[in-house]
Amino acid sequence: MHKHIFYYTISRDELRQEQLSRLLSFEQATENVKLATDCEGLRVDFNSGARVQVPQGNWHVRISDYDSGIVAFDDDAEDCTLVAAEKYFIRWQVEVWQDGEPVFEHVLDLAGQDVFIFMAGGALGDSISLFPYLRLMQQQHRCRICLLPPNDSFRAMLKEYFPDIRLVEKIPDSSYAAYCLAVFQMAPYLIATDSRMITPDMAARSILGLNANAARVIYYPTSPREIKEKYVCIAVQASGVMKCWHRDGGWGRVVAYLKKLGYRVLCIDGAAQVSFDGKLIEKPAGAEDFTGMRPLMERINLLAYADFFIGLGSGLSWLAQACDVPVILISGFSLPLGEFDTPYRVTNQNVCHGCYNDIRVEWKDGCPYHAGTEREFECSRAISYQMVKMAIDNLLAARSVSEGDSVWNT
Repeated sequence: MHKHIFYYTISRDELRQEQLSRLLSFEQATENVKLATDCEGLRVDFNSGARVQVPQGNWHVRISDYDSGIVAFDDDAEDCTLVAAEKYFIRWQVEVWQDGEPVFEHVLDLAGQDVFIFMAGGALGDSISLFPYLRLMQQQHRCRICLLPPNDSFRAMLKEYFPDIRLVEKIPDSSYAAYCLAVFQMAPYLIATDSRMITPDMAARSILGLNANAARVIYYPTSPREIKEKYVCIAVQASGVMKCWHRDGGWGRVVAYLKKLGYRVLCIDGAAQVSFDGKLIEKPAGAEDFTGMRPLMERINLLAYADFFIGLGSGLSWLAQACDVPVILISGFSLPLGEFDTPYRVTNQNVCHGCYNDIRVEWKDGCPYHAGTEREFECSRAISYQMVKMAIDNLLAARSVSEGDSVWNT
């Protein structure tokens, strides 16, 4: 790629430094402009938005959204690479003139093409929610997906449940277009609408240019059941303190109740304890220690035989839901649109809640409204043990759970 990169944008907004840094990471992941044209030195691809590599000479380039007609760039250019700031799916049209004569025109069409997908962050929940859209993209756009997994821990899982997706170590030279798939908050360049305002389904559709929700993918077990007694899995940790359930003694009472019902209770967090700014989150007393950074396939084979799962707005809840296990989801920091739908969501709407979905505040820094006051994290402290117990009772009543009754018991 030419050392001179010029970013253009449909939105016409001025790029902020933190946005520019993220956009440059796209260029690093997608490398040089891939596709040659019949014009010597002129190269075009859609591996980071619409990219046009322009050689020296008398060139004029127009780049627009073919469907709406909005023009993003229309000017003379030479010895540079034009790169779109918008990285999500747009049906780009590229037109080029040399010495005043039209010499090239192309409209993005993914059919029959290799499309490179890379994923930002590697968060478990985000990844689980978005993977089914890769299959839908292949079907709707009739393209071939080449996926760079978020990290190596996903590879065995992807090979098992998404065998039609080609896994790669880097972008192929044949890549026609590329998209970064994640639950982005940085609109309007990485995603058209801040993902906190929409569901994960809508976020995936926006980034990949899809017009339907993906079919659910069930993560079936790949090994026989090892624990013969009936059991429940729980997870009390998450990627931040704001996602945790801060009711004093809440988890201990839940574990005691489940054991009274005859369940073994397995805590499957990544560690037995973690500390967030002095707040200690640890495995509840009475729960069996199945913590640790275990392989994802091992976690799937444990979750798939559980009677149900109790967790937070975090990745293990998404993994349990993918295993077709009923999920009791305890959350105050997010609104229901932030996660998958479950009839056993436990929240208290009578106190401050849902800061994750308020784009005016930064939820990652802790309690954005009441930090340092007696109302800090009241969204979760106001969720009582009785509310969680009611969700357990409702789940058991709905499923008429009996000894050994499990989805994958056979």
